[in-house]
Amino acid sequence: MGQVKDQAMTQAKRCKFMLKPFFIMATVYFVGILAILRANFNYIDDMGRVFAGYQSWGNFSRYLSSALSNLVHADSYLTDVSPLTQLLAICILAAAGVVLLYIVTEKRAFHVWQLAALIPLGLSPYFLECLSYKYDSPYMALSVFASIVPLLFRKKKHWTYGIATSLGIFVVCTTYQAALGIFPMLVILLSVRDWTAGADIKRVMQFLLTSILGYGCGLLLFKIFLMPFLSVNAYVSVYTRTAGIKDMLPTAVSNIKKYYSLVLSDFKIEWLVLILLICTAYVVILVKDTKRNKYSAAVLATASLALMGVVCFGIYPALEYPLTDPRAMYGVGALISFLSVTVASTQRAYAGKVACVLLSWAFFVFSFTYGNALYVQSQYTDYRISMVIDDLNDLDAFLTDHTKTVQINGSIGQSPVLRQMPQDYQMLNRLVPINFRQTWLWGSYGFFHYYGIKHVIRNTDIDLATYNLPVVKDTMYHTIRGDDNFILIELK
Repeated sequence: MGQVKDQAMTQAKRCKFMLKPFFIMATVYFVGILAILRANFNYIDDMGRVFAGYQSWGNFSRYLSSALSNLVHADSYLTDVSPLTQLLAICILAAAGVVLLYIVTEKRAFHVWQLAALIPLGLSPYFLECLSYKYDSPYMALSVFASIVPLLFRKKKHWTYGIATSLGIFVVCTTYQAALGIFPMLVILLSVRDWTAGADIKRVMQFLLTSILGYGCGLLLFKIFLMPFLSVNAYVSVYTRTAGIKDMLPTAVSNIKKYYSLVLSDFKIEWLVLILLICTAYVVILVKDTKRNKYSAAVLATASLALMGVVCFGIYPALEYPLTDPRAMYGVGALISFLSVTVASTQRAYAGKVACVLLSWAFFVFSFTYGNALYVQSQYTDYRISMVIDDLNDLDAFLTDHTKTVQINGSIGQSPVLRQMPQDYQMLNRLVPINFRQTWLWGSYGFFHYYGIKHVIRNTDIDLATYNLPVVKDTMYHTIRGDDNFILIELK
C-alpha cells in the first residue's frame, strides 16, 4: 500500500509541475486566436456543418473525430458551439507543448525562452488554418498531442513504449493524418541528441527500432481495420492515391520540392532568415556540446535536420496528388518549434534564442493580422452578396413561384483592404478563402443556403455562360443576365 501511495504522490507532483506552464501556454494561444474568434468566420467545411449539422469525417477514416464530436456537441447533430471547440483545441495544444518540453529537456522547471519556443507549435501560419475551423480544430490539435505523448514512455519497457506508439499513431490516423510526420521528427531529434551526448549506441538503436516498429504497427492497424471502409469520393480519390512503387522516390522528391516552394513563397523573408538562424543554432549546439567526434556530430546533426525537413509532411509526399493546403503543412510549424525548444534549452546560444523569440513574436503578431483579415473578408462577402440579392429581388422573375436555375460566374476576389497588403503577405492569400465565386463548392454555398432565397436551384450540369442570356441588371459590382428560367450572376 505504501508503494502505491508513493507512486500516486509522484504522479500528482508530476501533474502539478505541468499546470503552471500549461495555463501560460493556453493563455498565450487564447490571446493569439482572439482575432480569429472575433471574426466568427465559417471556414470552408464549417459552412456546410453549420447549415446542416453533419459530420462526414468518416469519409476520410477520421472515425475518432466523429465519435468525439458527438461528445463535444452533446448530440449527433452538430450545432455551431464555437468558440468552445477552438478553446478545447488550444488547451490540447498547450498540453502537447508542456509534454514536449518535458520530453526534450527531461526537467520539471521551464523558463521563458522555452515557453516562447512553443508558440510556433500552435500559432504557426499553417496551424492557424486548423484553428480557424469551428468543427475540426479540436481533433486537429488532438493529432498533435497524440503524436507527442507516446514519447513519454520511451524509457519504459520496450513493449510498453511500442504499444503507446502504436496507439498514438492510430489516434493520429483517426483524427487528422497530416500530423503523421510529427512523431518521426521527434524520434530523429531525440536519437541524434542522445547520441551526441554520449548515450550508448545500442540503446539509441533500440529506441529507433522500437519507434519504427510501433509507428508501423499503428499504421498497419489503421489500414487493416479502417482503410477498407474508406468512402470513395472525388476528394479522396484525388488526395489519397499513392504513387506506384517504382515511381515512389521521384514522386516524393517532386512533392517535397513543391511543398518547400510553397514555404518559400508563403513565408516572409524575415521569417525565413530567422528560421535559418534557428537551424544553424541547432547544428552548432549539437556540435559544441557533443561528447563524440565533432566532425561526425556535425554531419549527423545536419543530416538529422535534413531528414526532419523531409518527414515533417508525413506520408503526403508519397501520394500521387498530395494535399498542399496550409492545414496539411503544419508539420513545418512543429519542426520549427522542436528546433526552437532544443536551442532554448541550452545554457548558451543567445543569438539562436533571440531568433526563436523574434520568430515566435512574428507568428504571434501574424495571428492577429490573419484573424482581422478573416473579419474584413467576411464583411466584404456579406456586402457583395446582399447587393446581388437586392438586385435579384427587383427582377420580375423573382416575383413568381416559378423555380429558376441560378449560376455564379467570376469572383469578388479579396476585400479591397487585403488588396492593399504588401506583396510579402502571400500567406494571407492562401489562408483567407473567397466565399463568393464560381466553380468552388464553398464559393457559392453561403449564397444558396444562408439567405433564404426562394425558388432557386443550383445546377452544375449546364453552363449558363454559353446561353447568351440578355442583361437584366448591370452595376459596378456585377452583371445579372437571365430570363424566366435561368439567371447568371457575373461578378466583377
